[in-house]
Amino acid sequence: MPELAKQHERISRFLKRLILLFILAFILITLVVMLFRINYPYQLEWMEGGEVEHIIRLLEGKNIYTEPSLEFIPYIYTPFFYYIGAGISYLFGTSLATIRFLSLFSFILSLFFNYKIIFFITKDHFWSIVGVGIYVLSFSTTGFWFDLARVDSLANLLIIISFYFLLKETKREIFLSAIFSFLAFYTKQSYLLVTIFLVIPLFIQKKKLAFFFSTVYFALVITSTVVESILSNGWYFFWNFYFPSTHHWIWSRAITFWTVDILPFYSISLAIILAYILLNYKSIFVGSNSYFIFLFLGTMLSSYFSRLHYGGFLNVLMPLVFAISAFFPIVSNGLKNSNFPSKSIETVLVVLAFFQLVLLIYDPIYPIPKDSDKKDVEQVLNFAKSVGGDVYLMEYNFVQRDFGLSSLPHYVLLNDLFISNVPQKQKLFQEFEIALKEKKFKAIILDDDLSLDLIDKYYWKTEKVFYHRVLNSKSSPYRREVVWVPK
Repeated sequence: MPELAKQHERISRFLKRLILLFILAFILITLVVMLFRINYPYQLEWMEGGEVEHIIRLLEGKNIYTEPSLEFIPYIYTPFFYYIGAGISYLFGTSLATIRFLSLFSFILSLFFNYKIIFFITKDHFWSIVGVGIYVLSFSTTGFWFDLARVDSLANLLIIISFYFLLKETKREIFLSAIFSFLAFYTKQSYLLVTIFLVIPLFIQKKKLAFFFSTVYFALVITSTVVESILSNGWYFFWNFYFPSTHHWIWSRAITFWTVDILPFYSISLAIILAYILLNYKSIFVGSNSYFIFLFLGTMLSSYFSRLHYGGFLNVLMPLVFAISAFFPIVSNGLKNSNFPSKSIETVLVVLAFFQLVLLIYDPIYPIPKDSDKKDVEQVLNFAKSVGGDVYLMEYNFVQRDFGLSSLPHYVLLNDLFISNVPQKQKLFQEFEIALKEKKFKAIILDDDLSLDLIDKYYWKTEKVFYHRVLNSKSSPYRREVVWVPK
């Protein structure tokens, strides 16, 4: 038996070294991929440019929450990302690279705090690095989103920092936790649900601290909502709360969320987490365990319903990915220290950790833009410029400014309003119809798979077609854009 234990120990030690090298390699690979992407002058994802348009609007002294028009329609996000982006852009210039750097920096800090959270509980460097590895390798499963000029990486960082302070259970740290939870909400309002779940275990164990957290958090949420709504004549509330609530649900994703998005990549982690819960069901809601259980439940529900919500892409998995990347190493360490034969169970868990990481391996070449990708976009923009007049590039924002072309509201924003039943769409609908009737646009360029009310009434589809690669989705690797001209 001693010899068998030594053999398990040698295997475990070898696998740990192999895993650490594997994780280090993919951290470096992922960072290199992001550095190759950061200076790409065009959109890595079709709504990236719109985020920069919000920042430009702030720098021009305009409110981003306004009545919808062909001049501007806001995204349905709370504004903290734009405020930070405006400050950075004021100092370093307005570009996609500047805003991508904000997301890249947020991603790196997320890795740091993820490590800190796991080590705070386990005091084990190996399992803490495993958690970091799972998060890094989730770059692909979240749609290559970590480094985009989008709100998500900053919002996820803020909730991670909030959770880190929450675990400390002192009044000072609880105050900081409430502040960072609020900032997560103020960056992306869907994090409200996550925070509600995070405060439940605090109520179970530390009622006074829970009331303190809730008072600070909801005071900031309510105050910011009232102030922003007053400053925008009510449009802040409309865009961030009322209008998203009118979106329809894609019920087919109730199953594919699990069968396509989660289980093929995280089945080992989820199985280990479930096993740990079943083995420790009597104590699972006691101590630090309870915080991770409710983090897992809150992020799972947030990601699940966001994915079912119309418009929910793979980026909505980011909160759940953080929870899995933190909880799996912690429960693995807990099982290792349980009443099982110590070295044998540790070897099994290390092997499972290795295969969990293997499930997440992605092709690092795919998300890197090629010269051909750049030329494909420039072909569209040069054609639009050659038309000689207003051209509505319905899937582009910001990038066309360098070509002397107008940056008009994104297709998604128009379509979301037109398919809704909100009365606030009527004025925009009329404005759009008048523009089409009067042939305001010499051409409209739109994805051939998409449709929009009124276009085919006043414009006809030509044979002119452009193709370009989609850098954040292998399921739809190419986009086919067609040119519409007035009838």
